[in-house]
Amino acid sequence: SDRRNWNAAKDLQRYRRHYPDLTESEDKEEEEMWNLSFYKNEICFLPQGLHIENLLESWWDNYEVLEENHSYIQWLFPLREHGMNWRAKPLTCQEIQAFKKSKEVMQRFVRAYQLMLRFYGIVLLNEETGELKRAENWAERFQNLNRFSHNNLRITRILKCLGEMGYEHYQVHLVKFFLTETLVEETLPNVRRSALDYFLFTIRSKQKRRELVHYAWQHFRPQDSFVWGPHNKLLKYRPLSAESRLHQNTEDKQEAPGKKCDDSVEKDWNQSLEEEQKAGDAADLQPKLNDEDVKEKISESVLKGGDGEEEKEASFTQQEEEDLNGEAEEVQGITENDCTKESKKRKLDANMGDTKKSGPLKSPTDIENISRNLGECAI
Repeated sequence: SDRRNWNAAKDLQRYRRHYPDLTESEDKEEEEMWNLSFYKNEICFLPQGLHIENLLESWWDNYEVLEENHSYIQWLFPLREHGMNWRAKPLTCQEIQAFKKSKEVMQRFVRAYQLMLRFYGIVLLNEETGELKRAENWAERFQNLNRFSHNNLRITRILKCLGEMGYEHYQVHLVKFFLTETLVEETLPNVRRSALDYFLFTIRSKQKRRELVHYAWQHFRPQDSFVWGPHNKLLKYRPLSAESRLHQNTEDKQEAPGKKCDDSVEKDWNQSLEEEQKAGDAADLQPKLNDEDVKEKISESVLKGGDGEEEKEASFTQQEEEDLNGEAEEVQGITENDCTKESKKRKLDANMGDTKKSGPLKSPTDIENISRNLGECAI
């Protein structure tokens, strides 16, 4: 039977909570905005890259390069976390605000999204709504997606970046598209697991995430093996009406933490961290939880409404941490420690940096092996 990937759950939870453990320099003068400079067409991506205008024009239908080059994706869709390309720079809150203020930059961002959609066999029908459809060559492109699973990591990165840049509505359409293709049409069997473990939980809006979890549950077979939400809640769930959804959207905008990365948000993050620390310190005073208790507690938070849902979803006690890690090992095998992962990332970057000396870039097969060893970390 299917098991929930708890490492993925924790990774996406950290993203949805706007990386509460990250600290950034407050000195605006010192901060170099590498990602913004790239999107302004001032610098090339590294290593051995192009200016973004050149990339968007010359790689539009160059699927072979888009598949085999593994340095550009971290620059096109930067995140506030490190990936496998150590020449790429993590996104900062200041950069996010600067991106959103530049019409030229955001137009390029949408073009970059369209470039990758085309590579995956998808067309953006409406730039305002984010509505999608299959491209004419979808069968060929889906075959590539099924063959090279490292693209699942790229899609997770794209979804996270869409959320950072204020394109949550694009996120919802893309997740729904992949849920439909994997669970309803069954055209992307090798994407199904990532769609459920990763894509689905990049959605920060609680209501939209619940709707998508319910949609996934409706079409998942066998339904009693669905582990991404509590069955008793799913059976009772009813999608909101259009009027209620509008009201919920307003609440999401008002309540969602970290939207502007301002001082008040930092205060909220710190307060949440203190609460979680207290919960951890008090763990020894509480009855020990078994695996099933932990799974039920976290799963129920997916669809449970009301205030404080994210806090409940995030408050792992020390015992829960151990249980989650044990569960993740069953899913992914014995995970490597951070030093080993970092070493592999640096080796990959070194190989990329020496392409002129050692020949062409790593083949997709090589990258497949590396991504498997890294255990679905962000590329």
